[in-house]
Amino acid sequence: MENGALRCHRIMDIEKRRKRPFVRDTRSYLTETTQVRVRFQEVDSMSIVWHGHYISYFEDARRGFGRKYGIDYPAFLENNVGAPVARVWVDYISPAFSNDILDVEARLYKSDGAKLEFGYEVRRHENGKLLATGGSLQVFSSLKGKLILTWPEMMLQRYDDWKDKWIIPK
Repeated sequence: MENGALRCHRIMDIEKRRKRPFVRDTRSYLTETTQVRVRFQEVDSMSIVWHGHYISYFEDARRGFGRKYGIDYPAFLENNVGAPVARVWVDYISPAFSNDILDVEARLYKSDGAKLEFGYEVRRHENGKLLATGGSLQVFSSLKGKLILTWPEMMLQRYDDWKDKWIIPK
């Protein structure tokens, strides 16, 4: 069990992150936004989205990103490459409700290392209110689960295809 001071520090750290969407990152990125409508089965008795569903919303945005940029799961499978999620996190800011339409933005950050680092923002479509932020880290593996520590050939090709598309933060 953590002591009160450590818990207070962790809560204050979360509060700081809530005030700034997409932690200011100086890396270049690519982006895609996907719309998701909150379904009845995703809410609790108060019509608030259950916290675990935000991970599914991130997945929806990541799949939309993959379709747009040629790195959806079928593309990995065609190239005998896996891309398992190694880490995922969410910071909850404000609740989403039943039947809300959400804009879920996925950003892939440019990386020198063989990994996919995504950042996410979830906003209410109606008014743009920020509801949650988060991120995920994917690594590469063989289809049998053996970790691949270098960029798969398909990703080297994608990076080449994207060379003029990266957004550089100001």
